Amino acid sequence: MRYDTEVTFVIEKDGYYDPELGEHVEPTLDEKIKLANVTDLGTDRSKVLFGDIKQGAKVIRLLRPYAKKWDYVLIYNKLTKETQKFEIITERNLRLKNTFIIQEVASGG
Repeated sequence: MRYDTEVTFVIEKDGYYDPELGEHVEPTLDEKIKLANVTDLGTDRSKVLFGDIKQGAKVIRLLRPYAKKWDYVLIYNKLTKETQKFEIITERNLRLKNTFIIQEVASGG
């Protein structure tokens, strides 16, 4: 199994008022890049999770555990040359690995 796809786990940190500075601190993004094995979700598993076949659902497998709670993940699509945003559907944390099932977030326009 190849862990050859860069995925970026993103944690959104809210802005806040800093009384020592006397000003509002802007919201920030904490990004952590990991190498992962990324595959499309199989039809059988998709039917169990969603009741039908969902387009844009993927499985991310990490070689090392990543225990932080993240808001979304970004994956660069080599074919379209665009970055896609995904949200978590379910996860499985094993002793030495993580597996996440994610679904693409529809881009609002």
